[in-house]
Parts: sequence; C-alpha cells; structure tokens
Amino acid sequence: MKIDLRDGELYLRENTPLRLSDASGIAVRCTQGSLWLTITGETGDIFLIPGESHRIRSAGRVVIESIGGDARVRFEPDTVEHIARILAALSRKLRHAMAKINLPSGRLSA
Repeated sequence: MKIDLRDGELYLRENTPLRLSDASGIAVRCTQGSLWLTITGETGDIFLIPGESHRIRSAGRVVIESIGGDARVRFEPDTVEHIARILAALSRKLRHAMAKINLPSGRLSA
C-alpha cells in the first residue's frame, strides 16, 4: 500500500509495525501513545511520546511501531518542501484561471 506521508495521521495498533521507504525529510510526530522508530542509516532507536517528533534524515528504511498499546502518528513534511508544494499549487491555479479568461500564461503587466 502506498501512503502519502505529507501531512497525515495514522492509527497504529500495537505489534503491527509500519515500514516506510523514501521518507527522508519527513517528521514523525507522536500524537497518542508511545512509538518506537528504527531507521536504517541512523544511530540508535528513537522512542517518542505524545508531543515529541523526530525528523528522518536518511533515505534508509524506517520501521515505526506502537509500544505499550495503540498509538497515533502524524507525518509532517519539511517546511521548505511544504512551501514549494503550496507555491506549485498556487501556480497551477493561476495558470488555470488565466486560461479561463484567455490571458497568456507568461508575464502579467499592468
């Protein structure tokens, strides 16, 4: 299953690990319960409780598991990546709006 890690939250059942790849730059935030993370290429395991987060720095495989009960995890994109996505979406909307009123998509002038 492909999960969009940008700005979403998942409910994790105890003893049901979640494996991620290509998650570099994503912050993993615990919103409920306790989480255990192990990341290929990063030293040591990470344990998170509600309110704590860890930004994944490597491109290695990530395993996330709830411990001591079910948990909730939120994935937050890198701020620069998030701003780039917003600007790209605004650009698409602007091009679409300009096409509707028959304006060229190049530079706007007064």
